[in-house]
Amino acid sequence: MIQNFINYIKEQDAKFIFLVLMLIVLPSLEAPKNLFAVLFVISWVFISKREKSWGGEWMLIDTILLLWIVADVVVGVNAIIAHELPANGSKDIIKFILVGWAVSRSSFDTRQMIFLIVTAVIFSIIPLVESYTNGKHYIELNSVGHVNHTAIYLLTAYILSISLIIFNFSNMSNAQRFVLTISTIILAYVVVDTNSRAASGMLVMFSLMLLLYAIYYYKNNILTMAIIMLISLTALLVANNPPQVVNKFINGTNLIGDSPREKIRAHSYYVFRISPVLGVGFGNYVHFGHDEIKDFVISDKGVYDSSKFIPSAHPHNVFYTYLISGGLIMFSVFVLFWLKILQIIYSVHKNSNEKFLVFSGIGVVMTVLGIGYVNTTLAHEHALLAMFVLGLIVSKYREFGQNLK
Repeated sequence: MIQNFINYIKEQDAKFIFLVLMLIVLPSLEAPKNLFAVLFVISWVFISKREKSWGGEWMLIDTILLLWIVADVVVGVNAIIAHELPANGSKDIIKFILVGWAVSRSSFDTRQMIFLIVTAVIFSIIPLVESYTNGKHYIELNSVGHVNHTAIYLLTAYILSISLIIFNFSNMSNAQRFVLTISTIILAYVVVDTNSRAASGMLVMFSLMLLLYAIYYYKNNILTMAIIMLISLTALLVANNPPQVVNKFINGTNLIGDSPREKIRAHSYYVFRISPVLGVGFGNYVHFGHDEIKDFVISDKGVYDSSKFIPSAHPHNVFYTYLISGGLIMFSVFVLFWLKILQIIYSVHKNSNEKFLVFSGIGVVMTVLGIGYVNTTLAHEHALLAMFVLGLIVSKYREFGQNLK
């Protein structure tokens, strides 16, 4: 088996190798992650130029990705000139867009896709050994950082793992089946163990949706009974021995309503008012405190009550992040991108049997936009992992050509 693995790796080109290496170090090592991401994009350019094949014709999604990069550059320049603030955050956006774009034009076959996904899943679990043995009272992946962001990353890995095991079980080796089954269980446990309400709630929602669709898709009585028993057993275990996150749901502050996050969102709205068209630049929200929004609040309400606003390192909301940092220009491109992604996922669902890709994409959309209401979900490591997944789906979409434009 090891020799077969070595032989398979030897058959691959440089861009595939660099993408594998990026996925291996993504949750663990900061500098190598960036290095391999850049090398993947560069190798894709050289290989595409050498083979005179750039992965298909230009499509609307390509225009949107290009607009996203152009808008990001304009926003960064505006931050420097208009606000005298840095444009460092713009580099992260360009990086994950280019990685996703290159993946979407790499035409990986199904076996390569499975290999890449399994790699991403396995190497999201291995670093957890350190997290559980370092004596800390919370779970963090070294490169990903804060426990809530770690939960988002692990949830995405869980989505990949369970989608692949449910919808591509027959096309995998016994080793891959075993690894993914164990990985799915471990990832589900760890996501819940992070005590992130948003990630745990999304895990339950996605799992139920996927399992119920599997019943409809396979129409197999044995599978149906197995899924019903699994759901029932899980519900029974949770009822008898509820994890800590359940108590957090019951006793914690309201994620959407009256909570510290609501005060952060209130502060975010008035920072948006400072520069509504081009924003203040990505990564610059931290520079705006009470003094910067005070005049805008007084103009609206007649009085400024600082207890109703909480400045923060970031808005804890992916929509506000794009509104504040990139203004209406960047936010419009952001919305357009996700609308197109939804259409692409639907098209792949209707025209392909690669249901593991479809549900991986659905899970990424649910994670980025759902959890995105209470946290920044499209940044750094989770952005690279999310765009890798979406790149695979767009790649599959390109196979259908002009008829699906």
